[in-house]
Amino acid sequence: MREKRPDHILVLRFSALGDVAIASPLLKAYAAHNPGTKFTMVSLPMLEPLFEGTPNISFFPTDFKGRHKGFKGILQLYKELIALNPTAVADINSVLRTFILRVLFFISFTPLSFLRKGRWEKKKLTRRYSKKLVPLLTTLRRYEKVLISLGLKDLGFAFAPVVQSHKKKSPNAEPEVESTHYKIGIAPFANHKGKIWPPAAMERLVEMLSEDERFSVTLFGGGKKEVAILKSWEMKYSGVKSVAGELSFAQELELIAGRELMLTMDSANMHFACCMRVPVISIWGATHPYLGFYGWGQDIEMAVQSSIECRPCSSSGKKECFRGDYACLNEITPDMVFKKIVNFFEQRL
Repeated sequence: MREKRPDHILVLRFSALGDVAIASPLLKAYAAHNPGTKFTMVSLPMLEPLFEGTPNISFFPTDFKGRHKGFKGILQLYKELIALNPTAVADINSVLRTFILRVLFFISFTPLSFLRKGRWEKKKLTRRYSKKLVPLLTTLRRYEKVLISLGLKDLGFAFAPVVQSHKKKSPNAEPEVESTHYKIGIAPFANHKGKIWPPAAMERLVEMLSEDERFSVTLFGGGKKEVAILKSWEMKYSGVKSVAGELSFAQELELIAGRELMLTMDSANMHFACCMRVPVISIWGATHPYLGFYGWGQDIEMAVQSSIECRPCSSSGKKECFRGDYACLNEITPDMVFKKIVNFFEQRL
């Protein structure tokens, strides 16, 4: 006998920013196909804009620095969540906090399912020796399997091609009055060194784009050090504007949505752009698209990466380079990325 579809699913994902962003298009798709089911996304407050716009998705903000801090805080979070009367719990985080919550929901006889991260598969793909470079199940598909196991119909969303919002212009289309430039957004940073293209190389690319009158560049970032670097680039190069530290997250998403192309690392900004259906050229170092974190709906040919045999060596980019030279990133030149950008726009003409 087929299980009854749940009426109200709590979806738990507390970190990291990019991994939460991956859930946004998936949850919206499943909400659209299950209008009789309510979905409540439980996550970091700043990420609420990613889940707006769908009537049967609500957002519950966590407060891990305040009332949800520590073990007592998790108990408080459980009390607040159980009061929402969920009929199922989807844990797409599988960390200690969500494990404790799962135990509590299990005791209360609430049906639940949780993420299988595939740690052993990822360990084999990132080991130094005897590496087998094969694509793993994507994080998006892993999330989707959690929802399916709760009784929702498999939409195959993770495998479906995505029609991006920025398409080739019609020959009869009227030119934009606002600007004749191609609008490029650049987010040059990531959480870990193994994911960050050397800033000197990125600055040279920004300079090259600035010297080409076809392009206008918007720089995205956060944190005092990043803000200072990006502001200095704005001051040096014409046609370059830094918005780092100036906008709310919702405003950043709106601005990203207006770009014709985003250039990012393997970072949260890549996933934010994907949520806005903006094409992304992404630069990869210690990590690799085969680990399952590639941007939703993006063409794999848009990834810029070295073919050095030791890649990938890390799932997150956090490990120190065992060679000591980060050749995987240093081998990528500004000319390579510039040509990739030019080719992207030439194919649209």
